[in-house]
Amino acid sequence: MEWNTGILLKKALEGAASQGAETEFIHLYDLNYKGCTSCFACKMKDGKSYGKCAVRDELTPILRKIEESDGIILGSPVYFGTASAETLIVTDTYQFDDYSKYVAELFDADEKAKRRKEVFPTDCQKAFEMGARIAQQSNI
Repeated sequence: MEWNTGILLKKALEGAASQGAETEFIHLYDLNYKGCTSCFACKMKDGKSYGKCAVRDELTPILRKIEESDGIILGSPVYFGTASAETLIVTDTYQFDDYSKYVAELFDADEKAKRRKEVFPTDCQKAFEMGARIAQQSNI
């Protein structure tokens, strides 16, 4: 890609290469992949996909390359002060029905459940409002 983000990424790779790094430019738009489906197979204790994504698509070899790399540089266009498209950042979400089945020591299951009950409804309202804004702006 020869637009701003692609040019900047390629320059960053040139800089890394000037210091002896082996680099590769990967344009994700060229790949057919789903992205994370929140199946959590990668976190399932004693699961066959523990520690790696269970989804097999064109992103699989890229994930292997990332795992074997010493570093990664990511780029995304910034429009209107944020990464591509309108965004809603929702954090500290409730992820599992039973936290005991997954490797997730960083999380307090009770606090996650409490946040799901008290904060997530507000996040859902923000998502609704964002969708309404997008539709209004698009004159749908």
